[in-house]
Amino acid sequence: MTIEPNEILFYFLIISFSIQVFYFLFFYLRLSFHKNLNLKTKFPISVIIAARNEENNLKEYLPLILNQDYSTFEVIVINDRSWDDSSIVLKDLQKKYDNLKIVENPDLGKDGFAKKMALTLGIKAAKYDNLLFTDADCKPSSPLWISKMSEGLNNKDIVLGAGMYIKKKGILNNFIRFDTIFIALQYLSMAKAKLPYMGIGRNLGYNKDIYEKIRGFKNHYHIPSGDDDLFVNETANSNNTSVIFCKDSITFSNPKKNFKEWLNQKRRHNLTGTYYRLFHKFLLILYPLTLIIFYASLFLFSYYNLKLTFYLLASRFILQILVFIKPFIIMSCRDLLILASVYEILLILLYPLFHIKKQKI
Repeated sequence: MTIEPNEILFYFLIISFSIQVFYFLFFYLRLSFHKNLNLKTKFPISVIIAARNEENNLKEYLPLILNQDYSTFEVIVINDRSWDDSSIVLKDLQKKYDNLKIVENPDLGKDGFAKKMALTLGIKAAKYDNLLFTDADCKPSSPLWISKMSEGLNNKDIVLGAGMYIKKKGILNNFIRFDTIFIALQYLSMAKAKLPYMGIGRNLGYNKDIYEKIRGFKNHYHIPSGDDDLFVNETANSNNTSVIFCKDSITFSNPKKNFKEWLNQKRRHNLTGTYYRLFHKFLLILYPLTLIIFYASLFLFSYYNLKLTFYLLASRFILQILVFIKPFIIMSCRDLLILASVYEILLILLYPLFHIKKQKI
């Protein structure tokens, strides 16, 4: 029995479409129905920030964290080998805020340990057991940021939050924000599906017990990055991880200003993905792979049945809008929703560039 080309294309099209629908309904839809705990009981929190040459960001964003509406918390800033005026800025702020603790990490000419050394010093200096992490170039979306994120550490070891980039003009900014929101959709929804695989250092929390249990960053200390995603990949499981997702729990950072900087950032971040658990890597590659197969099959099959290809394309578009609309609104990316399918395709075409080993470009 001979199988015609249109039959083969039809099978590829239906299978890839079905897998795409599975991701939308089994994973991404969970964020649309997410509800936070809204607990009234509060416990002390240590917010830890590693900062290197961040004097301007410290002036602008650190007061937003120091003035959080929360009963008991400290903010520990590790001045990580800075050669700008970060030290002066921090000392001036310390005069105004008694909950600010400064940890100096001097430059000893050894850069191999990077951010992990700074965070280790900050964790050792923390007087509270529950730790919340963000970056010096991040600003919380609300004075309730600590309050909301701390809820996730109630009877859990790890809490995952979303970290977005500030909206600015230009197509590159749209790409960066869409890429970031899609990554957030993946790791937050998979965590809600009891498959946590990563978190981001711009908005992450955990307690000292789990940190000490695995001896901190020891197992991946030789890797320059991974203080956030590799730590979560190693420690998180279906029972010890929570997700906090609302407008008050988001952090926002300044995006890269040009494509070269963003490309280098993406390459650096993607270096850690090779160390993820095998099943996590399978789930992460299956979605873009089936998306490519879906559009390729759709294009070729349209020669045989234009009406069916239109129905499938329209169905996926509508489903994507319905599933993404609430998360996009929460993460202040409503303007990217209608063109989500276009950004998605273009980003997937760029993926090979993201995985090329870092070189001079």
